[in-house]
This record gives sequence, C-alpha cells and structure tokens, in this order.
Amino acid sequence: MSEKLTEAEISMVLDTFMYLDYKEARDGTSLNTILKDLENLADYGGGGVHYGEYTVLKKAAENEEIGSLIITCQSVNMGYDTGTCACTFMTPDESSIYVVYRGTGDGEWPDNGIGMTSASTTQQERALSYFEQVVETLDIKDSQRLIVTGHSKGGNKAQFVAMETKYSGILDVCYSVDGQGFSEKAIEEWKERYGEKGYRSRTEKLYGIHGENDYVSALGNSIIPKDHIRYVETPVEKNNFAGYHDIKYMFASLIYDENDGSCITVFNGRKNRDVGRRGELGNYAALLSAGVMELPSKNRDGCAAVIMHLMEVSDGQKKGINGERLKLTDLKDFTLQGIPIIAQSLFEEEGRELLKSYLSGDVQLGRSSFEVTLQVNYQVLLGQAKALDQAAVHVWKLLEEMKEMSCKVPKYMKNGDIFCRRLERTVSEVEEWYKKLQKAVCIQENIAKSYQKWDEMETI
Repeated sequence: MSEKLTEAEISMVLDTFMYLDYKEARDGTSLNTILKDLENLADYGGGGVHYGEYTVLKKAAENEEIGSLIITCQSVNMGYDTGTCACTFMTPDESSIYVVYRGTGDGEWPDNGIGMTSASTTQQERALSYFEQVVETLDIKDSQRLIVTGHSKGGNKAQFVAMETKYSGILDVCYSVDGQGFSEKAIEEWKERYGEKGYRSRTEKLYGIHGENDYVSALGNSIIPKDHIRYVETPVEKNNFAGYHDIKYMFASLIYDENDGSCITVFNGRKNRDVGRRGELGNYAALLSAGVMELPSKNRDGCAAVIMHLMEVSDGQKKGINGERLKLTDLKDFTLQGIPIIAQSLFEEEGRELLKSYLSGDVQLGRSSFEVTLQVNYQVLLGQAKALDQAAVHVWKLLEEMKEMSCKVPKYMKNGDIFCRRLERTVSEVEEWYKKLQKAVCIQENIAKSYQKWDEMETI
C-alpha cells in the first residue's frame, strides 16, 4: 500500500495539473485516465513543453489517492474567460473536494498589479464567482471536506475566495502555493466587514507553501499567519530565473555529472523537503515589495503596472485580459519611485546577501529580452514639449534679469560681499538649468515625432 499523502501535497500536485493547459479533459474522468490520454501526445508524454508537469503528475498518480481523483466543473466549460482557468477534483466517494486555480493566465499580469492597490480585481471576483457556482452545482455539504488551492495568481485567488465567499462555513482550508498578498485597502475592508475576530477566523484557514527563493509570494501584504507558512526546497539549473517560481521545481532534483560538470533535472512525484526559512532571493523580493507598498497608492499603482506589464509582454501579450495598457504616467512612477527603491535595496542586508549569492553562483538571475508597448498620445507629448519650452523662456528671462542685477552691483562689493557671491553662484546654477531645459525640449520633441511617425505608419 502506497504512503498516504497530506492534503497540502495533494493540493500541490493538482496545482501542477493546471499548468498542463489541457482543456479537453472529460468531466467525470479520473486523473489517471487523463494522464493515459496524454501519454502519447507530443507536448506531454512525448517530451514536449509540458513534459515536466506531466512527469510530476504521472509519478504522483502512482499513488491511488491522487490517481483516482475525478475532474469536474472545468471553468472552460462554464463560460469563464481564459484568465480564470480553474477546475475541481473530488475523491471517488465525494468526501473531499478540491477547487483548483491556475497561476497567471493570458493577459492577467496587469490584474496582479491592480491587486496591489485595490480592494479587489476583476479576475479575483471571477474566481469567487466560479467557486460559489461550484458549491451550488455540486450541492456541497458541511459533511464534505472542501479545499481551495492554487499556485501564484491562483494562490492569491484561493486566498481571496476564502476571505470573501458566503460559503465560508463549509470551506475547510485554503492552500496558497507561492500566492501573493493584498493591498492594505483590501485588508482594511475585511477587518471592517468581519471585525477583528471574524477576520482572524477566516485567515486561520489560510496556509502558505512557498518555494525557498520564490519572488511572487513576497508581493503585497501577506494575510497568511506566519506559523502557517512553510518553505520548500526548489533546486533549479543555472540561468533559470523563472524556475524559482515554477511549481514543478518543488518536485525537482538535480543530478550532476562529475565528468563534464553538467546537470540533469529530474522531476519526482513527491514534493521536496521543507527548508524552514526563505532564501536570499525571496528575502530580497520581500524587501522590494515592502518598499513599493510604502509608496502612495497612486505611485505604487504605476510601479506595479510597469512591473506586471513587463511580465505580460515577456509572454507575448501587449495588454491585459480586461484591456489594461501601460501608460506614460506609469513609466514615470516607476522611473521616479520604483528605480530608486531598487537601487537603495541593494545596499540593505537582503540586497547584499543576494549579490553575494549571485556572485557565488548559488542564485542565478538569468536573462530576458522582450519589447514594451506603451499607450502614448504624441500630441500630448508635443504639448509637454511646448510647456517645457515656455518654461525655458521664463528661465531665460529670469537669467537675463539676474545678470542685469549683477552688473549694477558696485565694484567695491563684488569681491567680498556674501550677497554678491551667492548671486553669482545662483546665476551660474540657473544657466545650467536653462541648458537642461533646452535639452529636455529637444528630447521631448524627438520622442513625440517618433510616436507620430509610428502612428502614421500604422494607419497606412
């Protein structure tokens, strides 16, 4: 008889299933049957893009407790968008039911950023709608064990469901794997709605399972009790930065060839051991998140929008699933607020430890290359250039007046008088500012002309 698995580990396996992106599974079939259907398909058992996830599931399903789980209520069959991406598994006797959410789906990265400042987001609300529809469709009773789980954005959705659902009384537990936190606005609203006791009652159902160097679970404000969080060993190959947040690496081990120094990643059916603490990259991500969360909400929104948009375009999406686009004001917030936070963080203890680990090869940051699409109105840019030019004219007039004033100062005062020295220094500084404004006007005009040219090309 195979070893009995914990409910948390079963949840992690089902979270991994969601990344198969297999939407043709038949409701009412077992996980073993689904894996059998995938066995000879190129992307799965054939060694393709989802082979790692398939291997984890195939080995995990050798345990009948997992292999016999039955799939039902797939969101794709219930009218939900591709971002929602959820399904439900149940034991053959229907005594335990797992509601499972996939991580960030097509176009969902901007929605993640909105969650850093807003009480709720469109995708969180859709996740809640799905959960409550499942409860009603399956007529789930208090006598059944009801678990909600998800990885990354899915973990955030699972937490949101646990905090919001009207069926909290029959929800037993939430397992959030690498799921990010929430805005202070969301937390304040929950505390006001439920009171401190009611708020704690809901959060006591939350459990966090994070990769040791995961960088997403550190985002936002965590509402999971600290003694409910565990960190799992997540070995990844060099230059695989994404691997630190990839759930399948919580089931991975690295085998090194002593002859040529190469290594092979092997995926297993059981999760790796707990390590007891967060790693250097995870600590650094937490430090950055804390800095961003301390910004005023309007600036934080812009910083989060840029970061999440960069993540989105790295997957080939130019805008969010609900039409979100990156604006020039967002880029300004990131430049003026976000970049200084990043720079300063490298001098903090967490930043120094990360750099030390990076230089020693313990943490690999890898490389990415992608384009960023901005929502820009070139006429607005030209207007800004005109405003800068007018400001430059005013500065020039002020400079001329100051020079004229300087000439009128008596000669006997010019060498030693403090006022004169300050006036001369001020004239010099204002002249430098005038030159900078003139340069800024030229840059702004060139940028505007470039966007105008691109817009004209797109309308041809």
